[in-house]
Amino acid sequence: MIAVIPWFDVPMVEIPLPGGRALPIHGFGVLVALGFLIGGRVAMNRAARIGLDPERINQVVGWLVVGTFIGGHVGFGLMYQPAEYFADPIKFLQFWHGLSSFGGFVVCVPLAIYFFAKYRLPVWPYLDCLAHGFAMGWFFGRMGCFVAHDHPGSVSDFPLAVMGICRDGPANVACHDMGLYEAIWSIATYGLFVVLDRVRTWPAGFFTLAIGLLYGPLRFFMDFLRPEASDPRYFGYTPGQYGSLLLTGVCLFFLTRLRSREG
Repeated sequence: MIAVIPWFDVPMVEIPLPGGRALPIHGFGVLVALGFLIGGRVAMNRAARIGLDPERINQVVGWLVVGTFIGGHVGFGLMYQPAEYFADPIKFLQFWHGLSSFGGFVVCVPLAIYFFAKYRLPVWPYLDCLAHGFAMGWFFGRMGCFVAHDHPGSVSDFPLAVMGICRDGPANVACHDMGLYEAIWSIATYGLFVVLDRVRTWPAGFFTLAIGLLYGPLRFFMDFLRPEASDPRYFGYTPGQYGSLLLTGVCLFFLTRLRSREG
């Protein structure tokens, strides 16, 4: 089996500290930080362009950083390793170990809505700016997953499979890399949003709902490529697939309301 993408080591640099110690800086952390910084800037630029206050976006990004790690980690424990986490509840506080996308969504979306409502700001227009920023930021975040090799899928000879990343697999076997696939989806979605934004003025809420409708089905079908060893099945489906169905249903519901309001 030959993969187009060969194995590569996780990039890391060490910053010297007093006493001969060193602070390791992993490629994953750098890319995730860039995701928040660049994604936030994209959202701020769009807010300024359409007459909203970019500083409000800057403020809410800080909330979302916290929500991502708290919601993402707690969601990971509840959905993927519940027995282990409830047996040792201190694991719920170890936010640097394991993150779930949908756990982050469940916390961050209500946080953003609460923030904008708290300051009596128009919720949907600001969420649309965050949707643009999310598409760009998610690209860097998932590239972080790609360089860390922490989302291996099933064995494959697909050209974008990566050699040697399979869970408990030999070094000469390639597997799907789910982080890479989502990174490609993210940058393509951002490009689509840029084009759509130039074509016409869309009703408030369109981009927020569009990103959910684009991600939900993609994630549902991609999870069939995930091994059961890392993504347990509940009644035949992964937690991510249930989250995808919920996300798609919610976005379809609000899109229907949006269309009826516009009509």
